[in-house]
Amino acid sequence: MKATPYIIVGIAALIVLAMIPSQASAAEIFAITDQIVPQFESFSAHPYWDEKRYSWGYGTPAPGATGTITREQALVEMRAHRRADYDYLRPLITRMLNAKQWAAYLSFAYNEGDGNADNLVDDINAGDDAVLEVHWKKYIYAGGVVKSYLIDRRNKEWQLWIS
Repeated sequence: MKATPYIIVGIAALIVLAMIPSQASAAEIFAITDQIVPQFESFSAHPYWDEKRYSWGYGTPAPGATGTITREQALVEMRAHRRADYDYLRPLITRMLNAKQWAAYLSFAYNEGDGNADNLVDDINAGDDAVLEVHWKKYIYAGGVVKSYLIDRRNKEWQLWIS
């Protein structure tokens, strides 16, 4: 059987497309964040004071100082918060990120808020990971004091980013 030029061009196009990295899917990103965020944000069924507000579950805002939340509801709240962060940040990021990079960035945003996540957008888009790492790891303060758990979290997020 004789190969036509169209078949050869089609095969070549498939090979080229296979070599181009693809954007991570939200499902891939969220599967990773479903694993890492609860590791950083331990579960609390009851509200606790968290620097500026009452939190519960996996660090989401509680309605006040009293009440309870189940693990299942806490996961729903965590996922809704994470999805809102992704929906906000996704249009700002022009650099192609893999699922682990997105998960690390969403963990950062979950912990530090969209405003602080915004502060990393230019560094992420510039693609200079050395500069990004320096800026990323500056977010280690809570209540104006360096916190070892935030140093640990930023280091683990960074390891995920570069893995």
